[in-house]
Amino acid sequence: MTTNTNTNTNTTTNTAASGGRDRRRHRPAALAPLLDQARMTPGNCGHKFARLARMREAGLTVPAFFVLPVDWHRLLTRPLRPRIDALLRSADFADPSSVRAAAAGIRGLYAAAPLPPEAERRLLAAFDEVIGPGAPAAVRACTAGAHGEDSAEDPFAGLSDSFLQVRRGAVVDRVRACWASGHNAEALLYRHARGLPVDSGGPDGVSVAVGVQRMVPAERSFVMFTCDPGTGAADTLIAAGLGLGEGVVRERVGVDHYFLRGPEQRVERVVAAKPERLVPDPDHPDAGPVPRPVPPELRDAPVLDDARARELAALGRTVQELFGGQPQDIEGAITADGRVHLVQSRPVAVDPALRRLWSSANITESFPGPTTALTYSFAQKFYRTIFHDLYRRLGVPAHTLHDNEPYLERMIGLHRNRIHYDLDSWYRLHGQLAVFPWFRAPWESMMGLAEGSGPAPAPAPSAVRLVRPAARVLRLIAGHHRSMAAFETWWEGLIADRRGADWSAVDPLARVQDHREVWRQAGNHWGVTLLNDSVLGTAAGITGKLLARWAPHEGPGLLSDLLCGAESHRSSEAVVSLLRLAGAVRRDPRLSAALRAEPDPGPELWEAVRDGGYGEEFRAAVLHHLDRYGDRGLHELKMEQPGPRATPWALLRMAGEYAATALDGPALRAAELRVRAAAEERLTKALGSGSSRRRPLLRLRLRLRLRLRLRLRLLRVLLAVLRRAIVHRENSRYFRSELFGYSKAVFASLGEDLHARGVLRDPGDVVHLTQDELFGWYDGSGVSGNLQGLADARRAEYEAPGPDLPPFFTTLGPVRDRLPGDPAARTPSGGHRGDGDLSGLGSSGGVARGTARVVLDPHRPVEPCPDMILVARETDPGWLFLMLGARGLIVERGTLLSHTAITGRAFGIPTVVAVTGATTAIPDGALIELDGATGRVTVLAPPVADRGGEAGR
Repeated sequence: MTTNTNTNTNTTTNTAASGGRDRRRHRPAALAPLLDQARMTPGNCGHKFARLARMREAGLTVPAFFVLPVDWHRLLTRPLRPRIDALLRSADFADPSSVRAAAAGIRGLYAAAPLPPEAERRLLAAFDEVIGPGAPAAVRACTAGAHGEDSAEDPFAGLSDSFLQVRRGAVVDRVRACWASGHNAEALLYRHARGLPVDSGGPDGVSVAVGVQRMVPAERSFVMFTCDPGTGAADTLIAAGLGLGEGVVRERVGVDHYFLRGPEQRVERVVAAKPERLVPDPDHPDAGPVPRPVPPELRDAPVLDDARARELAALGRTVQELFGGQPQDIEGAITADGRVHLVQSRPVAVDPALRRLWSSANITESFPGPTTALTYSFAQKFYRTIFHDLYRRLGVPAHTLHDNEPYLERMIGLHRNRIHYDLDSWYRLHGQLAVFPWFRAPWESMMGLAEGSGPAPAPAPSAVRLVRPAARVLRLIAGHHRSMAAFETWWEGLIADRRGADWSAVDPLARVQDHREVWRQAGNHWGVTLLNDSVLGTAAGITGKLLARWAPHEGPGLLSDLLCGAESHRSSEAVVSLLRLAGAVRRDPRLSAALRAEPDPGPELWEAVRDGGYGEEFRAAVLHHLDRYGDRGLHELKMEQPGPRATPWALLRMAGEYAATALDGPALRAAELRVRAAAEERLTKALGSGSSRRRPLLRLRLRLRLRLRLRLRLLRVLLAVLRRAIVHRENSRYFRSELFGYSKAVFASLGEDLHARGVLRDPGDVVHLTQDELFGWYDGSGVSGNLQGLADARRAEYEAPGPDLPPFFTTLGPVRDRLPGDPAARTPSGGHRGDGDLSGLGSSGGVARGTARVVLDPHRPVEPCPDMILVARETDPGWLFLMLGARGLIVERGTLLSHTAITGRAFGIPTVVAVTGATTAIPDGALIELDGATGRVTVLAPPVADRGGEAGR
């Protein structure tokens, strides 16, 4: 005991010489292992153990542990620091062998450094208390400090050492090895690549905490991401295997993959063969886990059923919420009793600024299928213009609108020639409004979004902050009907002289200027139509909830029936006008016969109608319809789709189709009114049901009658607001058709002009230019005069757009690199895909083309090449030298959560894992290409020696 005291005193005296009496007084406390989770912080224990402590405090099942805080490491390192720094200065980070030699020298210094006896005594006492004298432990390192391991900024995944099945007699040596792992060759290389200090000095230097945690006898283990690390989507990904978790984490056993998609957590699973599992060595319990055969009945069975996968996903969401909503990378074990034990949680290194949530669920109604460059660029300006006006009306300051201009410009995106909403921009823009939390739910419903699809809601503003914006919204709503009436008057005055105008007689630059004037005015008026959509959505939501509460047995169809029979609007007038034409066709046997003989008529029949060949009355009715409703047609918002004004014979076709039915305008109107009358009768009955069964007390009966009248009055007021808003919406949608039709006519006339000038081969090629390119050719703001070259390139993309994308998907980083491919491409498919291709699990997006280097042993020299794509069976942190020098990574084993995948994402290296047979199917030196988003690997050419001299390729 005297020896222990003297040793500790000497250490304290040395400290006092450099730090003073206060440190000497507190040195014994600094050497105490931390057993109290409340005192564990990222600063003294590192993020890994501080997070475990927080999970235990929150009541989650975490095996018992204690921590040797960073002060222990600093105490042992202080006398070693001069020699450590000398070894680090000798390391050449461009030479892997030099870094390994420095790391080996540092490890030798730690191995020879004695632990002060008092520190050793306290360590063993803590082991006995927390782990138990005869029980095994996991001894794990964690770098601490401003850039510590498992922080949100830097995961440092797998770079510090961990030791399993450690018994009491070996714990001191394992602790020293953990301290030394702060200077592992891989850790040094990682810090150097990140621009972080590699020495042990200063606040950002290497400081290592060591945790000692009770081992649990895991029958199954898993790694779980609470978001898709490749896309940032809020899906849960689970990799699960049999036995100890080391097998899953280090890719040493077969692993099942579980993908829990969307808010409903739909389970997709890919079950792998599992011939082996990692278990404690029964003959050498202190030697760590060893592989052992899996019983035949378990080899091809799923590790988890769907219910357990959803249970784990729910647990993952709990952990994520505990850490402020930051997506988590969680490791855990399941014991024979079915209990889940969490052994680690670290943030997933996903930058939310690089994430994009895309949706086509609502926009395909307006822009179905592949879309040309002109339609897309025009739609971009339309969304930007009208929403700028909406936010201005709602009181968003000019400087805020200016700051958010980039989001206004990218409210939509074009992927594989199909238009999608960029929902992150929408949420950001709507978040400018203090009242958005009120309208978020109905807006999401209108956009076809499931609850929980978007980012986490912002904290609700205080009541004081809501007063002014709420008052402004209420004023706008109160005057909304007058505002919409003024909008309709303005629009009629603007468009009247432009409907069906002949633009060929107008100077082309004047056409451009007229278009810009129309858009200038639209930017000052069109926002009121969006406010109408908000009024409609909110009123419908309130009315629907009241009906569900007061008439629960009627179902949602009651509201739809009550809204029938609204007053006439432009959209319904266009239909009635078409039905009148259909009636005229039915009454004219000669015209009916002509349309039956030619159901898809061409210009010849139209010329006959226009020239009065089928009667002056029909001719006048057709011309009136074209003048008044000539912009209403199929795909009317797409510039590449000619409308009835340009192809009036299409109107004859529609009239012929309607003539073959019994549809009639007055009969349809009468039927609507009957449905509405029946619905109002059902409503009155539902609201009054049960009153006759009440006790016949006069006061009670009067109260029930009063309640019935009040409810009916409130619902009739709301229904009147709804019907009026529906009329305004349908009118504004028709006006939108006229705005697009006007623009379509201007663009088509410019296409004719460019064709006449010899700039375009075909007038129709104009739809493959953007609006800025087209207008820029005339007003001098364009970048290229080679419009035909641009149109040719765009047409080629338009005609081969690729497969449809899901209605909802997420990208992370460069969007084109991360677009979803074949739905099967995100899961391991077991090797050959057909046509000589291989496939695996795309885990770090991007496309890489280069020379394959098949590496089975990372310690053997690899022939260097500047475009190396590394092909291996599996990797671990020791491969980091090779990985950082590679253009792409392909491995036979691994998961989206494995070290290979994490490294690829951390350093932006396209990566595909779980490519069965990659090291035998891909020849060393072959020219290959990999797609880190879809998991596709293609051998493009054999090795240079087999290519007949294609070395320069």
